[in-house]
Amino acid sequence: MQLLTINEPQMKTYLLILFCFLTYSSFIYPQAHRALFVAVGEYPEGSGWAEIHAANDRELIVPFLQKNKFTSQNIQLLLNEKATKANIVAAFNKLRIQSSPGDYIYIHFSCHGQQMADDNGDEADGLDEALIPYNAQRRYNKGVYEGQNHLRDDELETLLNAIRSKIGVSGSMVVVLDACHSGTGTREGDDEEFIRGTSYVFTPDNYTPPTANKSALKTRLSQHSQMAPLTVFSACKDNEKNYEYYDEKVQKHYGSLTYALCRILDNNPATYTSTQLNDILINKMKIMFAKKRWTQTPFFESTHPNNSIKLWK
Repeated sequence: MQLLTINEPQMKTYLLILFCFLTYSSFIYPQAHRALFVAVGEYPEGSGWAEIHAANDRELIVPFLQKNKFTSQNIQLLLNEKATKANIVAAFNKLRIQSSPGDYIYIHFSCHGQQMADDNGDEADGLDEALIPYNAQRRYNKGVYEGQNHLRDDELETLLNAIRSKIGVSGSMVVVLDACHSGTGTREGDDEEFIRGTSYVFTPDNYTPPTANKSALKTRLSQHSQMAPLTVFSACKDNEKNYEYYDEKVQKHYGSLTYALCRILDNNPATYTSTQLNDILINKMKIMFAKKRWTQTPFFESTHPNNSIKLWK
């Protein structure tokens, strides 16, 4: 067998070509950290939604992201009246267009949450979960407002998957949902505890859940070989209240998940096993909530392979 020999000039040429290729590739697909933060706490009068302190979460999230390589120009902010359904969808589309393979994407919602009538038979309990943009009404009103400005979980999944497909398997996406799908939507008790959601289910009168379409029933997180891995943090289960956390030092309310995420993960690494992430964040959150006598159960789900969850780097 004759071995291929490469002389020194050829080696230099090959190395130069390789260097140019890698440089070109990094120029075409520069890895970036991009974020979208949506917070609605001041809803229009007459919407039926109680005021919460969602905008305060920005004071924690933006510095937290900046410590983790997210620059100001790559953080989109939609606050209160700017966070309409149309503007949120437009922000997702902008993020998709701007993103490149290998990017790290962080998406955060601080707002009310609500359950509503399932519209396609993909929910076993006949109810979709929805996030509440600025221009969404709390109550169903046939012919006037029938949920068109709610952001359903099905719609959110479609928006997320479009970005995940764009950034590919070399990228990573983290989604934080500091909202709930049940609760009272008002202050409770003497401690003025604020809850991000409502026990009122958004349905027409005499609503009968559609027969579940077994072919449409899905796991919460979908994954295929061309999509970026996804990790979703939720402040509570669908049938629980999501309380706001009151920081006595600064005398401000924050989202409980937002507060815990920023305080607990701030000085920890960005790559975890499922067990580590559960021990570092979820268990500490449960201890924190127990001291307040809250019954909410924070949790996370992830499609990262090999039990290694990469949030960012």
